[in-house]
Amino acid sequence: MFIENEFKKSVHTVDLSENAIKACTGCWSCWLKTPGMCVFNDPMAQSYPHYVNSEMIVIAIDTAQGFINHVAKAFFDRSIVHFHPYIELVSNECHHVARYQRYPKMVFYYDYNSLTSTQNKIIEDYLFRVAFHFKSEPYRIIKNDNFKIERLEPRKASNKKSGFDQTSPMDKLIIYNGSPRVSKSNSKIILNQVEITLKDKVEIRDLKNRAMFDVWANQFDKEEHVMFFMPLYVHAMPSHVMEFIEKLKPSKGDISFFVQSGFPESSQSHYLEAYFEELSVLLDRKYLGTCIKGGMEGLQQRPENMQLKMIQPLVDAIEHVINVGHFHFQHVDSLTKPVVFSKTTQVLFNLVGKKMMNYFWDAQLKQNNALSHSFDQPYVVSDNSSDS
Repeated sequence: MFIENEFKKSVHTVDLSENAIKACTGCWSCWLKTPGMCVFNDPMAQSYPHYVNSEMIVIAIDTAQGFINHVAKAFFDRSIVHFHPYIELVSNECHHVARYQRYPKMVFYYDYNSLTSTQNKIIEDYLFRVAFHFKSEPYRIIKNDNFKIERLEPRKASNKKSGFDQTSPMDKLIIYNGSPRVSKSNSKIILNQVEITLKDKVEIRDLKNRAMFDVWANQFDKEEHVMFFMPLYVHAMPSHVMEFIEKLKPSKGDISFFVQSGFPESSQSHYLEAYFEELSVLLDRKYLGTCIKGGMEGLQQRPENMQLKMIQPLVDAIEHVINVGHFHFQHVDSLTKPVVFSKTTQVLFNLVGKKMMNYFWDAQLKQNNALSHSFDQPYVVSDNSSDS
């Protein structure tokens, strides 16, 4: 690759193509059972020491449907292993605490010639966001006639550039569950209640079932009303959701999105919202909007009556889409709050909230007999050659 020729320092190349990296399953083992270590033993996991002990990593990315492709997204999802479940506030938002003392600079390369300026900006902003949360300095390789590396700068997400559209009341809404978890997930709990409430007005399809991807993708052009419902993974969709999105072709109808996350503030999901607006254009579908709900972590630890109380506003929002043909502004506005932490909330979080959240994680580590290993740094090597 031309990149190897441009760097004067030692370069170690890792091939994480289609068959070399498994998608993150959201099992949390790297946080709660084997702190800092992934359950998979694949080329991705074998590359972790290189990641942690390098001065710089260069990530060559393929794009698809106007965004990074699912393999690149899987790389970022699986990189969460290098961080703690514990939370700290950075720039009025929740971030995962660093597991290691330092992280390599992240240099991204992708071919932007086939992208629109909007798509290029969405990808740039997303990659900056990834590096920001991964405690890394972000750069991008620009290759035209010359080779140069430019530092990525922070920008507001390009979301809400287009308004929410509307359609007629729906006989049936196809909802794709984008949770990657192999066991019970928050998304599954929420969508079970949606199914109980709306019965035959919804058909819920689980995107963990990859064997059905081609069948569902072929049916997409016949489905008038479609919603993607998913958890937020490293500021975007889980990688297997992107894998399915890559198979979709333009067709008439409408599309909507619902993103739920553990972080309380909705700003964490704005970079994904920007992409979903663009995706609706690429798929030639009416964009009914993106509804965002933060603060869903701990749902499963609540009593059933408290779960239902927490879930009901999400069910109401989806029911309104089906019965009326669009999101209700008050539903979206209410679920979105807080967008970022106010100064008062920051003080309260630092005094009380952080301790409560960290107690939540410590209790689970203790349950798994892993608390004494919670600050392990398994991929540090003593002979750090500082390779790229």
